Amino acid sequence: MFVHGWQADRSVWSDVIGALGPEVRSIAVDLTGFGDSNAVPGPYTIERFAADLRQLIETLGVVPAIVVGHSMGGKVALRLAVDAPHALRGMVLVAPVPVSAAGFSPKGDARLRATAGHPVAVKDWLARTIDDPSNASILERLCAAAAKAPREVALESFESWAHTDFAEEAGAITAPALIVAPEHDTTLTESARKLAALLPNATFLSLAGTAHYVIVERPHVIAELISKFVEDVR
Repeated sequence: MFVHGWQADRSVWSDVIGALGPEVRSIAVDLTGFGDSNAVPGPYTIERFAADLRQLIETLGVVPAIVVGHSMGGKVALRLAVDAPHALRGMVLVAPVPVSAAGFSPKGDARLRATAGHPVAVKDWLARTIDDPSNASILERLCAAAAKAPREVALESFESWAHTDFAEEAGAITAPALIVAPEHDTTLTESARKLAALLPNATFLSLAGTAHYVIVERPHVIAELISKFVEDVR
């Protein structure tokens, strides 16, 4: 089960899923308010996203699932692991946002908020999340996904992932977890390392020469890590 990050949609996983091949049953979701689910009413919170994911996993009969989360999607996976541990077999978290409050400065907080519903600002921000900002096709792809999220969805979900803290609850998660930290994603690497230390059954991995959107830029690398993790938790 693949869960996207903030101002993204399920399309960011398409190359990873393609690299995994048809022998792996892969399900990518649009969280409520994003992608093709952008007309679904809120709330647009980590708790709501996790509850929706639990319902989908149970409805599809894929309990327990391996949940792969990127950025905000990592925090959604962690919330699911706290609220419905039976629903997860394991987690692969790529560049996850902190399970505690993000701790942005007022200026940093305002800068991210300003990207919501603003095509120029969001493009500038997304250019800093990839290792090769000159790659126009990747940047436009990410911008197209971000453009589907209404401003109010982006703002409410940002408030949720950036300012909620359930680190104490997450410390009780026993599901196996792989925490992947892209080397150049310096703002999240330390929090990813702390998360790996917090979870009782987690492994931390730093990926050299990669940035926040490694899932789009290096999908085969991520697919290989997922495949190995799946084998290890069977």
